[in-house]
Amino acid sequence: MKKLFLLFAAGLIITACGGPATDEAAREVIETHAIAELVEQPIDYEGKTVRLEGVIDHMCRHSGDKMRVASTDDEPVSIQVRLGDFMNQFSVELEGSEVAVTGRLMIEVMNMEELEQHDEGHDCESTEEAIALMAERGIDPNIRPYLELQAFEIK
Repeated sequence: MKKLFLLFAAGLIITACGGPATDEAAREVIETHAIAELVEQPIDYEGKTVRLEGVIDHMCRHSGDKMRVASTDDEPVSIQVRLGDFMNQFSVELEGSEVAVTGRLMIEVMNMEELEQHDEGHDCESTEEAIALMAERGIDPNIRPYLELQAFEIK
């Protein structure tokens, strides 16, 4: 009887402390963004998880590890999505399909070597810092945002 009481008390304490979180509470709300917004202001979203919707415009036929998702708005803009572990779930037959993707927005500065030629040994801790240093040196940065895929839904 004493053991039963202790088990009951332990269960009551765990329940009173909240217990495990529900799936709804554990899920992070991820806002859907327009592709144009992400491409035009990538620094604002660098390293953040974002969601976007569009049309699979192109599947890489060489490596198969990336695709381009184009806006369904009137904006003629697209963004590269790196497929990572999801690579085997995509094929060229999906080109033209509507898709919703969630992933981490990353930025690649394509002409970083120009900064290195002007300032050997620069030690920028962020893309934003590197871009500011490039502007200071009179270099127009060539910024390419891309998404590291974390989840998707073919519509």
